[in-house]
Amino acid sequence: MSVHDLLAAARALAGDLQQGTVRIRRKTGESKNPATGRIEPVWTDVYEGPGRVRQSNAQPRNVDAAGQRLAEQSPTVGLPIGDDPRIVTGSSADVRVDDVGTVLTNPEDPERVGQQFRIAGTHDQTHSSSRRLPVEVFNHGG
Repeated sequence: MSVHDLLAAARALAGDLQQGTVRIRRKTGESKNPATGRIEPVWTDVYEGPGRVRQSNAQPRNVDAAGQRLAEQSPTVGLPIGDDPRIVTGSSADVRVDDVGTVLTNPEDPERVGQQFRIAGTHDQTHSSSRRLPVEVFNHGG
């Protein structure tokens, strides 16, 4: 079996784990809301399709930041690489740091629907089965 065939099989298996659906948006400007008079962000969808949010480090690491003890974890969102017929909008390659995502569906943990996260980093790796982007979760859904 060639490396190409192994990678295709690994991507198919990773895709099977991406059972939820996420939408990832990018702030593209601001606009005045005529009803409230407030300036509000304008968002553009850059990706909607399968995704998997997970803690890559199940055990939190205690850190001391400016005399304050914090528990640090490393959540990621896994998105398919290449074509996937379940992708509604864009491609995982379109996602950038500071884009904001929302879990739209999660059949294995419905309480995570509504969870929001910010893309905190990139994922550049040869022979990757999934695009695993580090995120900061700021709303746990439910």
